[in-house]
Amino acid sequence: MEMEQLNCFKAYGQFILEKLDSVPQYPSKQEDWIPTRLDDCLVRLREAAQKTVELATSPVRIGVMGEFSSGKTLLLGSLIGYADALPISENPTTGNVTAIHIVPQSGFVTTQANNYTVEYLSHQGVNECLQFMLHEASRRSAAAALPPIPLSTLKTGKDIINWCEEVWNSSKNLELRYLLRELVLFLRTYQAYGQAMCGIHYQIDANIAREGLQLPEQPLAIQTLRFEDLPSSHIRLPSPPQNLTTKLLHNSFSLIHRVNIEVKISREIWDFSGASQFILLDFPGLGAANSGARDTFLSLRELAEVQTILILLNGKTPGSDRANKIFTMMQQQRPGQDLKDLILVGVGRFDQLPLDSQGHERELDQFIANTEPVKEDDVLSKLKVLQTTIDAASAFIIEQERMVLLSPLLGLAELAKRSSQVKAGSPEFLANLDYPDYLERSRRSQQKWQLLSTRLLESDPRSHLGRQLSYFAQDGGIAKLRELIQNHVANHGVKQLYEDTHRAADNLMLQQEYLNNIITEIHEQGIPTSDTHNLIELRSAIESLDKTYRNFQKDLGKEPLKDRWGNIVSDVVKDELTFKIVNWNEWTLLFNKANNGNITIAEFKGAAGKLFNRGNRVNSSLPTKSEDFYAAFVKTVKELEEFARERIHQALADLLNKLSQQIAPQRDYLQTNLNPEIEQDIETEFGIEEADIFYKLLLGCDPNQWLEAIIAEINSKEQSISPEVMFPLARRDEKHNIGQIFDWSPEKSPDLPRTGNHQLLVLRLRDEIIATASLHLVQYVSQINQKINAELEGILDQIIPSLQNISKKEALLRYIAAGSSPAKVNIPHWLQILAQVATISYQEDNFLVTKNP
Repeated sequence: MEMEQLNCFKAYGQFILEKLDSVPQYPSKQEDWIPTRLDDCLVRLREAAQKTVELATSPVRIGVMGEFSSGKTLLLGSLIGYADALPISENPTTGNVTAIHIVPQSGFVTTQANNYTVEYLSHQGVNECLQFMLHEASRRSAAAALPPIPLSTLKTGKDIINWCEEVWNSSKNLELRYLLRELVLFLRTYQAYGQAMCGIHYQIDANIAREGLQLPEQPLAIQTLRFEDLPSSHIRLPSPPQNLTTKLLHNSFSLIHRVNIEVKISREIWDFSGASQFILLDFPGLGAANSGARDTFLSLRELAEVQTILILLNGKTPGSDRANKIFTMMQQQRPGQDLKDLILVGVGRFDQLPLDSQGHERELDQFIANTEPVKEDDVLSKLKVLQTTIDAASAFIIEQERMVLLSPLLGLAELAKRSSQVKAGSPEFLANLDYPDYLERSRRSQQKWQLLSTRLLESDPRSHLGRQLSYFAQDGGIAKLRELIQNHVANHGVKQLYEDTHRAADNLMLQQEYLNNIITEIHEQGIPTSDTHNLIELRSAIESLDKTYRNFQKDLGKEPLKDRWGNIVSDVVKDELTFKIVNWNEWTLLFNKANNGNITIAEFKGAAGKLFNRGNRVNSSLPTKSEDFYAAFVKTVKELEEFARERIHQALADLLNKLSQQIAPQRDYLQTNLNPEIEQDIETEFGIEEADIFYKLLLGCDPNQWLEAIIAEINSKEQSISPEVMFPLARRDEKHNIGQIFDWSPEKSPDLPRTGNHQLLVLRLRDEIIATASLHLVQYVSQINQKINAELEGILDQIIPSLQNISKKEALLRYIAAGSSPAKVNIPHWLQILAQVATISYQEDNFLVTKNP
């Protein structure tokens, strides 16, 4: 059933691809009335169709993931029947996703690996990998108590490398330095080879594959390593090479996306006749402290498209949480999906289970020697290390039958015994097998588990543990693992492939809906004949207005309000205030009475005394206390408030006029050609929204039209200045009967202390009055300036979106330019094809695919 549905998906995707081949790659370049987003939509539609066809025709993918040093490389060699056939790096800092395409061959013959293909990341893939690495760098920086990574400032590879050097010199955190080194090498590799090699694939021979994909280990003393000692950039490659050499493969390793290998396996080694095709995807070993972030990115990216997952645990270190971390990463890649239904678990290096700790091997021997029935619960209770191993494996699966205990070494040894003609590995590997005592520990473990298996199955033929140990004792569990893989592919893998393909087809239908919406909009706005001169001018004027206003809005608030001569209004007001206060008559009177720095109010004598003596009264025009300055202060503040208001209004008018002059050609064209009276006709023809857009276009023609409304608004919200609050000198109030009495005043008691220089006191009084009044007036101007900016922002927030919106409404633009609805022409043939593509469904053309419930 699933295979029939997959064929339907294939036909569905191929039909759309065939139709798209008849459509221009960039329709918007064919006709300028076609929106550019149609181009983007067609790219996404093609990608979705290609993905659907790719999945529908793909073999089942089996992802092999494991903790680093769990024996995964040897396990893969054991599965295919040749220990070291695969050119897989044992370096924990760098690895590749390796796709093993299995091809059956007749006769009992040695496994052969050939047809090596190296695929390089696309430029988009490099960018996605880089973002993943930067995200991980940010996490590790935070863990090392360093400042957050400044992502907004890291615009180029050079910026990132400079940041890496700065962090390298700031911290010796081990995990962070591993990642920084990897990040620098990745960027330098891309700078040297990215332009020439990204997105390309190469076929290489076995020798180049083996030598070029085996990288030397990086220096381990990374905490003492200087940043300048990291490998430098290679010479930039100007064009794609014809062939890959070992050195070039070494140097460009970081950019490799995947290595494909064709492996021919004898049916007598692995007979998967009758099973669906499948590919083994070997993921780099994860979980080591210095495992590469690039490796993790590549693994998670490929993981999203596998149908079966084989997780390999390390039996040598039971209870490790590395596998749990791997599972968590996998779950994050496939949210909402129960991964346990996809998973098989192998316990690698089971022959190295640490039985010698806590007397477990003695307990095992006792179970074997005991003549009483042996129960599974008793075994697990006594052999805690075995219980821990079984529990760890069981956590990832929903059925116990999906777990197998493994020793790839024993599996290969069994294969080597079957025939001297069929080689189970390279001469070096086989020499190790023949080495005395090489397999002694594994054989001893195999024999003991075989005996325990026999005792368990004698006591209970249904014992899961008994059967699992029996499979291990036969050939290290390899035959059982092959059987599990085949059964899972048949019963679950194809079903999962169908579900993955169905999701891809659903996404394809979603892209069709987007396409249908765009085509509907095109037909609603009308397909024009040709652009008139008026339409071209109208478009250009609106685009220029939009650009100018957006730049003006971006700069709004960066500088204070200025007058037409470029002077800051608050500075002008401050200068006027200083001028007026300095010229108060009160200062002149006081300075005229000063003699040697002291001010004296002398009695009138002679004729002057007779004429001007008014008893005990003194000359009231001469300030003798602080309140005598208040009247002049109030008068000046009110004058300056009005002065500031006039200057602000004039500066606003100058600002709007300057903006109007910037758009003078567009302003003149629009004011000449736009007829305000057609607003009602537009509402009748197109609707209220379009009429409102036209009204805002009229207002956007000339910023001078905004002046009156802005001034009225800020006047309505303006708060007057209070001289009483501003006055800095002491005054009579509820708590004080009188303010400050100056030393020269006759009212001052002779017993009170006096200043040495009255003239300096007068200067200080004047400066204090000027400073206080300036502070308040500058604040007053600043507040009004902010209100003006807010009003301008509000106006532009209405006008700019309207200008952008009207540019998208082709029919309205043509109506405004021509004064009538646009004429119609025949629909282009490719547009008719897209209309058909947008509306086909699963059921059409005998696709007969039902949607997911």
